[in-house]
Amino acid sequence: MNTKIFLLLGTSLSLIPTITFAQCVATQDCETLGYTETSCNGGKGIKCPFGNKWACIKSDSEYEQQFCDKYGFQYTCSGTNETGGSGTACNGKYTSCTCSSGYEWKDGTCSKDYSTCKIGTLFYSDGSCSVDKLNSKILLGVVIMEKTANTNGWIMTITPIQNSIEWNKNGANVPALKDCDQISCLTDIQDSCINTDIITAYGDSSTYPAAWAAKNYKPNGTPNNKYWCLPSGGLLNTINNSSIVSKINTGITTAGGTKLGYGGQPSRTYEYLWTSSETPGDYAWYLLTDINDTYDIRYCGKGFCDYGRVVRPVMSF
Repeated sequence: MNTKIFLLLGTSLSLIPTITFAQCVATQDCETLGYTETSCNGGKGIKCPFGNKWACIKSDSEYEQQFCDKYGFQYTCSGTNETGGSGTACNGKYTSCTCSSGYEWKDGTCSKDYSTCKIGTLFYSDGSCSVDKLNSKILLGVVIMEKTANTNGWIMTITPIQNSIEWNKNGANVPALKDCDQISCLTDIQDSCINTDIITAYGDSSTYPAAWAAKNYKPNGTPNNKYWCLPSGGLLNTINNSSIVSKINTGITTAGGTKLGYGGQPSRTYEYLWTSSETPGDYAWYLLTDINDTYDIRYCGKGFCDYGRVVRPVMSF
């Protein structure tokens, strides 16, 4: 009898289906479902099944603006030196603009186009450059360096503004000025004006005549936001090359100036261009140029080395 009961029980248990377990998911709220507004302008929208949230329908103009913004149509092209939009407009705006002559579209604005300002070209007060001398414009100098990371380039005067001038009168080191004891460390290309300001802040023109001569130089046509400086050793070291000096001298000759190497005393055949860089001792760096196409960066005692030393100021553009 008991045997029959156990057989029946075993048979009934085998008929029960395999148990499965369902995963429970948390109920999503209106924001998660995309309903983010509590009301819509003019009732245009869909209400969330629960709560009081609405998903508002945007107007055609709103969708167009969103599209235009996404793909960079952000310029009205009506600003300074902007002559119109470039390409197709989207919602009245462009991805870039066309510029007036002498300007180029760069970083979202029309900036001066300095692509023609190569080493040896002549630079004018309106920011333009030319191979030939243009008498209709105010000439400021000759290009000695093209575009760098921080500037569009550098120019130098076509003649020395001072001859036989000392770097300083006492030979003392300028405390705040960076020192460099060998040519390989003359990398201060951008420091011409920084150095000049440090020197002139430390002493007056009677003590530091070379730096002050450069600082006080401001010929007609100099832009209001620019000023001239005593060139850094790093800047002049970049032109310590016969091919570069040859290009510069070609430009100087075209402008009717005094070529590098001829700016010292008339009886001499060399020229020493003072820099605004110094050594750890009582010496300052200069660039030697002569009429035999010899060029070299050297240093000389500040307080007694003046014969043949000249000042040719530089200006960034």
